[in-house]
Amino acid sequence: MTKTFIRALMGATLLATSGSAALAADVTLKIGVVTPSDHPHSVSAREFAKLVSEKTDGAVEVTVSDNGALGSNPELLDAVQTGMIDFTISTPGVMAEYADVTGILELPYIFASKEHMMNVTRGEVGAQIAQQYEEATGVSILGYMGGAQRNMITTKATISGIEDLDGLKMRTWEWDVMLNWWKSLGALGSVVAFPEVYTALQTGVVDGAENEFSTFTTARWAEVAKNVSLTQHSITVRPLVGNAAKLSRLTPEQQDAVREAAKEAADFDVELEGRLDQENMEKLKSEYEVVFTEPNKDRMIEASTAVVEAYAKDKGLEELAAAIAAAK
Repeated sequence: MTKTFIRALMGATLLATSGSAALAADVTLKIGVVTPSDHPHSVSAREFAKLVSEKTDGAVEVTVSDNGALGSNPELLDAVQTGMIDFTISTPGVMAEYADVTGILELPYIFASKEHMMNVTRGEVGAQIAQQYEEATGVSILGYMGGAQRNMITTKATISGIEDLDGLKMRTWEWDVMLNWWKSLGALGSVVAFPEVYTALQTGVVDGAENEFSTFTTARWAEVAKNVSLTQHSITVRPLVGNAAKLSRLTPEQQDAVREAAKEAADFDVELEGRLDQENMEKLKSEYEVVFTEPNKDRMIEASTAVVEAYAKDKGLEELAAAIAAAK
């Protein structure tokens, strides 16, 4: 699905929406997400919509389109920036295509733990990133979802250490830093859109991928890939973002309500993802008969540290990287 198609599809509806927002009466806003309906991000998008309705006494309604119905992550973010939809749950790497500052949140092994991630995103560093991003792009970071660990899943190979990644085709998304990361581990990064990963694993287009346990189950990757390596290379951060100009057309009270709803939905998502991490790990064992491997991560972390340092230096984010490290 192209950006042009999305814009044509939603243009008339969103013109009407923006006009309603200017009058601050019976406003209907739209959030699009790429994940399946039972994925935590989709569930949390619906929680956000519910909270907005409650906090505005029904004056503001948020409709939810999930399962990639409105496009891929890059297309959804583009639609938010241009005002054709109002919100999405994005990834820091995709967002970094518009402003580098968020990219550091996506880097492998940047967080030592979930607590570390929460210290960063709920503290001064998270606020600083949000301010810089909005100033550069016109897109507001309203809350930080995430909190799940990411691991590697493969169809045939068993990943016990970095040497087992040599030559494997591993799915990634549209960000050169992730391509560089896979290269640093000896693998071949292959860009595949999220809705197409199942088929890519099934047909051998890729040998594996990395993601959260909830994705392995809800997107059914574990039906066609039975090996999971507990690399725990990322504690996810998934910003809930909105078009700043569109939000400014709401009344001050409605703006506050939307921002409060976003923060509460973000905390809801982190709690949900943490709970589902354990539940889905058990489900992968019992229902999908996945085999888990505890890899030696030393050389993976070493290679990843070089990627983090190179990114921070290249983008002028050394102070931010230091602040994140200090928030452990």
